[in-house]
Amino acid sequence: MKALVLCAGFGTRLRPLTDSIAKPLVKVMNIPLLEYTLDLLDQNGIDDVYINRHYFPEQFKEIKTPKNMKITFSLEEDILGTLGGVLSFEEQLADDDFLVINGDILFNLDFNELVTKHKRKKSLVTMVVKEREGKETPVFVDDFSNVVSIGGTGSSIYKEYMFAGIQMLNPEIFNIVKKKAPPSCIVKDLYIPYINSGGHINSVTMKKDDLWIETGDMAKYLGCNIKMLEMLSEYKLKINYEEFISQYWKGHKQGSRIIEAVENIWLGDDCTIDYEATISAPVFIGNGVKIEKGSVIGPNVIIGNNVKVCQNARIKDSLILDGVQVNKDTSVYRSIVSKDFLFESK
Repeated sequence: MKALVLCAGFGTRLRPLTDSIAKPLVKVMNIPLLEYTLDLLDQNGIDDVYINRHYFPEQFKEIKTPKNMKITFSLEEDILGTLGGVLSFEEQLADDDFLVINGDILFNLDFNELVTKHKRKKSLVTMVVKEREGKETPVFVDDFSNVVSIGGTGSSIYKEYMFAGIQMLNPEIFNIVKKKAPPSCIVKDLYIPYINSGGHINSVTMKKDDLWIETGDMAKYLGCNIKMLEMLSEYKLKINYEEFISQYWKGHKQGSRIIEAVENIWLGDDCTIDYEATISAPVFIGNGVKIEKGSVIGPNVIIGNNVKVCQNARIKDSLILDGVQVNKDTSVYRSIVSKDFLFESK
């Protein structure tokens, strides 16, 4: 089976972080977001993957890919939108059903149910849906998992979900809709008109304990890192993510090594922690980090590589990115700190 991961967006909601990095490559627990998706595809036996790019396209050459995975990149000189991105791969994807996944989500879906249900019902589209978390566009589903409408207000007889940014498509879509300008949206320009014209779209609902996080904006990105740290500490991650993260940190996938030195405290190579510093789990500390005396780190802190935490600094519920110096007597709470900016979450 083939999969397309959509990675061409600007990531404007994640600025200023994405002023210098493509959104699918921002790090969660010191691992680029896209690499989680590629590993999950690999664990599900999907080794033929397509990725569209536009913003900082050269950065994608540095990602670590599963050993037997074939990746084909495209470069969109002008952003084509989610539907345009799919249509641009018509030649490569026209021979069989294929997956399409947003590049800015972190999830642990087992694809077996999605693939089986899609093929059994011979659907044009099978959308993965989940419980709504806020003001996301509602997706209304009947008792037979049919998507009856998207957006607006549905009847109380239908279940109300949100689109999870994961779908399986039949190549017949290439005969239904053609490329157009300006950039097109797969929901607005394909799914909604198709349903309104009597077309059938199927759905699969994520389970409540399935992991799904949209990195979205800066607050969500901070929350994503902390949630992953908490779930890893509680051994609640599924679909081989514990193994993937462990193998990654042991250096098998990316070269440097991080170990769980004490329960729920992970330390990278060449770390120096003063004996008068306090580390309160769960905490992740990357490579080449120096923590001076009197500092209090944690709980729920992720520190990137080559960070210096000076005397008596206090850090809690925060993400410290690579190369930062946290100055003496500084307090950091519910924040993202980089060399270029400080984001404080409300």
